[in-house]
Amino acid sequence: MSSGTPDVYTPDIYTHGHQPSVVAQHARRTAEDCAAFARPVIKPDAQILDVGCGPASITVGLARWAHQGHVTGIETGGDILATAAAAVVDAGVDNVTLAEASVYELPYDDDTFDIAYAHQVAQHLSNPVAAFAEMARVVRPGGHVAVRDSDYSTMRGYPSSTEITRWREVYRQVCRHNGAEPDAGRHLFSWFREAGLGDVVMSASVWQFWTPEARSNWGHSWADRCLTTSFARQAVEYGYATEAEMGRISAGWRAWADNPDGYFHFIHAEALARITA
Repeated sequence: MSSGTPDVYTPDIYTHGHQPSVVAQHARRTAEDCAAFARPVIKPDAQILDVGCGPASITVGLARWAHQGHVTGIETGGDILATAAAAVVDAGVDNVTLAEASVYELPYDDDTFDIAYAHQVAQHLSNPVAAFAEMARVVRPGGHVAVRDSDYSTMRGYPSSTEITRWREVYRQVCRHNGAEPDAGRHLFSWFREAGLGDVVMSASVWQFWTPEARSNWGHSWADRCLTTSFARQAVEYGYATEAEMGRISAGWRAWADNPDGYFHFIHAEALARITA
């Protein structure tokens, strides 16, 4: 994976895609679940940049925390921005702006924001170091860059499932084929340092799925995503799995989701860097 800064940026390939099963899963995320590590530095009047805002479920939570400030959510384009706009309206927050923009070339002046935040974005970037440097550029001195990302190698569950083990292998192959790093969480500290961010505090947290509702949602969501999303299409097109194999992986996820003993977890790493003059 490249860590240098290219002269011209080409769009990254989004491994998940924005099909309904993906968007529905991502819309369950909240600021409380995904940005708690940054909560202590978010003031009521904060100006926040939410990079890769997706369906804006986290965005609206950030807007409520910064109720006297403003949140700008960006995506690279497509229907997801319309989905995000509808979520903002439904939430009744009036301090959110949504825009089409690339994290590599942010259309904002230096020192514009108090916080630049990204959740599970780095794992889809071909050049996370350049992205973090650009996020830091638009944050004023004393502000923060806050990034949280997962580590697919830590995605483990019980009972042991050959299909889910195969899913993890195929997903990581597809992600790396797209020029990105599926185990992004463990790299954040190094990437921040390479981007010139020196005052960094690291933390980590775990997502768990064991209640009937959480297990069913997570398992059946991935069962659908193994059949109907960009990931499923890419896995077959790139030659890492056949359609029949993706069908078996999907069935394995459904079997796990329906097992009352089913348990699953994975680690997120969290990097919070204070910007100095």
